[in-house]
Amino acid sequence: MLRTLLAAAVLLAPLPAQAAWKAVDLPKDVTLRAAATLGPGKVQVSGSKGTYAVSEDGGQTWRFAAPPEGAELDFRGLAALDAKTSVLMSAGEGPKGLAKLFRSADAGRTWSLVYETREAGTFLDAIAFRDARTGYVLGDPVGGRWFLLRTTDGGKTWSRVQGPSVEPGEAAFAASNSALFLGPGREIWIVSGGLAKGRIAHSWDDGVTWDTLEAPLPGSATAGLFGGLALGKNRAVVVGGDYKDELRAGETVVMAEELDIWTPPHEGTPRLLEGVARLDGKTLITVGPRGTSVSADDGQSWKQVDTQAFHAIACRAGGCVAAGGKGHVGVWVKP
Repeated sequence: MLRTLLAAAVLLAPLPAQAAWKAVDLPKDVTLRAAATLGPGKVQVSGSKGTYAVSEDGGQTWRFAAPPEGAELDFRGLAALDAKTSVLMSAGEGPKGLAKLFRSADAGRTWSLVYETREAGTFLDAIAFRDARTGYVLGDPVGGRWFLLRTTDGGKTWSRVQGPSVEPGEAAFAASNSALFLGPGREIWIVSGGLAKGRIAHSWDDGVTWDTLEAPLPGSATAGLFGGLALGKNRAVVVGGDYKDELRAGETVVMAEELDIWTPPHEGTPRLLEGVARLDGKTLITVGPRGTSVSADDGQSWKQVDTQAFHAIACRAGGCVAAGGKGHVGVWVKP
């Protein structure tokens, strides 16, 4: 069983001189909630108003390549499997025809609608792939359990699998495409809010069995855990806050070490954090609407490096891309 969370942490005071995002904004006023990268310079972002944009030159130029039939959708989920294959997830109420998955195998030139649900209560929140074949989609609870989908053929087909049970009022935040994330082996993590404290659901066996624990981060209808990142077997960092009070006092990041929570030496002003990613073997980056923080020691300590507003982040092969409101996109440049 997962053991009780023991402690929490807040971030270090701002150090603006260490800011390292290079702005490569879209020429479009949209809210971006998902980001993906295949390595330095090869970046993808997606979000509102049917937006899906691809750059092969680090954001100097962009190609808009969303499904034509998705012009009114909010693509809050994105998975880039390889240079040609991507899956887009639209967030929105299923009964209104807004909960859909599209797949492209030719770099976004053509798309197939591979999944749609109109089931009452459905709302898709996040998508994540373990490898080129196995992926999961998380949706808001239906019938007292998380709505969970799985693919084993690279997103061509999807099937419903039983998610873990939830408490009344518990929900995921479709803010950064990271309320669902995957760990090594067969690990699945789900983080949530909506209750007095954030919660974490964890499975070691691809969702056959689940354990759930309460995180020592303040929660409410607008607060809790927004996203996370697996650091290794039974190890993760999770982030959160309150989207109605972005500078709300209280912890905003916790570390899970062998499923216990320990306290890095953090201090300073808390703020909403929505996404976190790994730059290299020791460096983690977390983003939110009030700035970026960096850990150079695998999450043991953090420093805020700027006040740039981003919702989502993705890193791969030493390159990172972040995305936020008003078409704001940044690529990571080492100081």
